[in-house]
Amino acid sequence: MKIDYAFVVFLYAYINQIDLSLDRSRWESIDNLRNFYKNQISPKNIVAYLMNRLNLEVEKVDNLIFLKEESFWVRIKDSLLSSFKKNIFLEQDNVYFLCNRLLLLNQFLEKDMQVHRLELEKLRIDFSKLNFDILMLKLTKKDRLRAYRVEHFLQHTSVNTLSISEFSKNYFKN
Repeated sequence: MKIDYAFVVFLYAYINQIDLSLDRSRWESIDNLRNFYKNQISPKNIVAYLMNRLNLEVEKVDNLIFLKEESFWVRIKDSLLSSFKKNIFLEQDNVYFLCNRLLLLNQFLEKDMQVHRLELEKLRIDFSKLNFDILMLKLTKKDRLRAYRVEHFLQHTSVNTLSISEFSKNYFKN
């Protein structure tokens, strides 16, 4: 599936924010994480955008439970060509998997229920794999370094971070 490069940079930053926030939430109540995400872009908004933009089938989002890893050669090619790309190609299954995980996160954030720490950790690992195994090599080093500085839950006050809105380029409003 062909996706605009700027949107992939946003996705990378957003998934990095999720990864860092879920990691930091281990030491806090999930209610504090929910409060943090009340002022952030909702995961369901990103799913809706992807579904509409890429004409995804709703039924497939619920059925896909695995991440398809890209081959070594595709990763090398993506890394070498990252500075020349305007569009990024992602496997359809990986986009469905991303939507599935975002909807699960949204469910954890919106429902007033207790979530087991292992469930959150599994979700964090899935997002981490998406970012570092699939998206990272598709981006330039400059964009990756910028995305590493995204704001997140329980960030240290002395760390200089960037708001997620700096990456969204008007795709979404908080």
